[in-house]
Formats: sequence, C-alpha cells, structure tokens
Amino acid sequence: MKVGVCEMPSELRAGSDAWKTLCDRVGGEAPDLLVLNEMPFGGWIASSPSFDEATWSDAVAAHEEGVAHLEELGAPVVAASRARELDGKRVNEAFMWTSEYGAVGAHTKQYFPDEPGYFEAKWFEAGERHFRVVPAEDLRAGFLLCTEIMFNEHARQYGRDGAHLILSPRAVGMASLPRWLVAMRMAAIVSGCYVLTSNRSGTDENGQLFGGRGWVIDPDGDLIAQTSATTPVVFHEIDTDFVARAQSEYPCYVNSMSRS
Repeated sequence: MKVGVCEMPSELRAGSDAWKTLCDRVGGEAPDLLVLNEMPFGGWIASSPSFDEATWSDAVAAHEEGVAHLEELGAPVVAASRARELDGKRVNEAFMWTSEYGAVGAHTKQYFPDEPGYFEAKWFEAGERHFRVVPAEDLRAGFLLCTEIMFNEHARQYGRDGAHLILSPRAVGMASLPRWLVAMRMAAIVSGCYVLTSNRSGTDENGQLFGGRGWVIDPDGDLIAQTSATTPVVFHEIDTDFVARAQSEYPCYVNSMSRS
C-alpha cells in the first residue's frame, strides 16, 4: 500500500494553484492513502485569542467546500481534519474520505493548546472521547491530531489494538519542528506503527509562520521520507511485516499494566 504526506499553504483552497499542483503530483503517483494537514482549508482560525462566530462559520464552510473536491486528488482514501459542528459542539474532527462514502468522522481532537498562535481552547471543544482504530483500505489506522501525538499512551494503545498506521495531521510552526519530530518518532517506537504526518507551511495572512515538513516515520522510529518547499508531497510503500515485527519486539511487547 502506497501512502503520501504533504505540506500545504495555510490558506489552501480547492481550485488554487497550490491545489492543482497537489492534484497533479498525487495523481501521478496514485497512492492508496493521502494524509493532508490539520484543518487544511482556509485560514488558521485559532491564531485569534477570541472566538468569532462569523470566522467559525467561514471555517466550517471552507472545509465543506474542500471536502467536496477531494475526489480531484485521485487517491481512493484521504485523511485530514475539519472544523465542524457536532452534537452541539465546535469540534476539530478527524475524518477518512472515500469516493464511496465521502468524509466519515473517525475521532475528535481531545487536547487543545491555549497560547499565542494556537488559542485552540477558545475555539474548540472535545467531542466524544475515544481513540479507535479505523480501516484504511487494507490497513488499520488511528488518529492523533497534532498535540495529541505528545501523549504517548494513545500511540502505544493503537499499536496494541492492531493499528498499522498512526495519522497525525498537524499545524505547527518552524521553531518547534525538532520537538515534533521527536514526538512522531517516539509514537512510532512505542506503537510499532508507521507514523504519517502532514503540516501547514509558509506565512498566513496574520503573519503566522508554519513549518511545513510532512514526515513518514517507520515502526523503528526512523525518518524515511520528508517533504520540503520544493517537494511538497512524498510517498512510501507500507510494509506490514515490518509492523508485525516491531510490535512483537521491545518496547512494544513490554507489559505496561500497573502491578501491585
């Protein structure tokens, strides 16, 4: 199974030049699964410290429009997240899109930073709390949206639940990239899964700089593919035997249940 990760401009819109470039590159490689960055369409609303209803509505609409164009990418499965109203809450919902079923919600973000550039706690609420493995073509995947990757217990549990992939759409800055890479590598090591992560890139209309760098991390925690400004999409073939071996070895096999 071939997978792809990317780095996309902050104000991505279907039909834009960046979108057309993405469609051309993905279509030429024909991956089975493409991971987009966290809330890829429109501006990064969490840069504002104050909630605004009109801005929120625009973000929801931008993602509804973007999702309606995902078929143009040419990948049978697309993973990302979106701003959405769900059960009376404003959520950041991870979803899997397929041409057959459209965008199906898989998880809502549970952990929110609250600091300059990332006032997510002001904009979002946690939906139903679960970290469930979901199908991704012939593989099994679990979502950890951006900050959630910092909580290793969830990555470890995904591995124990039989996931092959951890999908981590994110929106992070340039200066913090080294620590995010450590977090992604640790998630792979403790789970025995491949970790696939895509990021926003460039400076948005509010002057906020995003760091780009989509990464594919293998089950040993090694960085095996990385995007750049000149190569905004990269691809890799998933080896399920590699996953099975890693999940049978240290540290994945270690019993983490507390003992009296």
